Amino acid sequence: MGLVSPNSIIKMKTKKKISIGILISLILVSSSVFAFGIGCAYHQNRPLEIVAEGSKEINFNLQNMPGPEDVLARPNIIQGSEILQLASDEDIFVPVGGSVDVKATVTLPPGTKVGDVFPVEISFTTVTEGETGEFGFGSSVSRKFDVIATTETGELKEEMPITLILTIIIAAIIIIAIIIYIIVKKRKQKQ
Repeated sequence: MGLVSPNSIIKMKTKKKISIGILISLILVSSSVFAFGIGCAYHQNRPLEIVAEGSKEINFNLQNMPGPEDVLARPNIIQGSEILQLASDEDIFVPVGGSVDVKATVTLPPGTKVGDVFPVEISFTTVTEGETGEFGFGSSVSRKFDVIATTETGELKEEMPITLILTIIIAAIIIIAIIIYIIVKKRKQKQ
C-alpha cells in the first residue's frame, strides 16, 4: 500500500512540468497587457456639477501607452445621450505611446432643478481592420459618472427642514436660559 511505482513518479513529474509551463505562459501573456485607456476628470466618486439648465465643455483623454500598435477608437454614448454631445462622432486615431483629447459638451435640459442627477456613460471601442478590409471590434474602455445640477455658486441648494430650524431655535433658547440662570446665581452668591 505505501509503494509508489516508477510510472506514477514520471507521470507526477510530467504533470508538474506542464503546470509550471502553463503558469509561465500565463505570466508572459498577462505582461503584454493592452494599454488602451481613458482618462477624465469626472468618475463615480467625483461627479460633474453644472448650473441647472447650463452647459460645460469637458474632455475625455484616450491613451495608448505603450501599446503594441496604433489604435482606432469608436465612441459610443451608452447612457446620457440626451445631455452629452461629442464634438465629433468619427473614429479617433490614437498613436502608439500617445494620447488624444476628445471634446464633449454636457448641456442640462430646460426644466432641470437643482439637485437633479443625470447618469452618463461613454465607451470607446477599438476598431480593427481585417485582412479582407472588413472592420471588427476589439476591446473597449468606458467612463461612467453623474452630472448634478447645482446653483449659480456651484453648490447644491438645500432647504433646511422646519424641524431643524425649530430644533436650533429651542436649543438656543435653552442655552440662553442656562447662561441667565448661572449669572443670576453668581450675583446672589456675591450678596
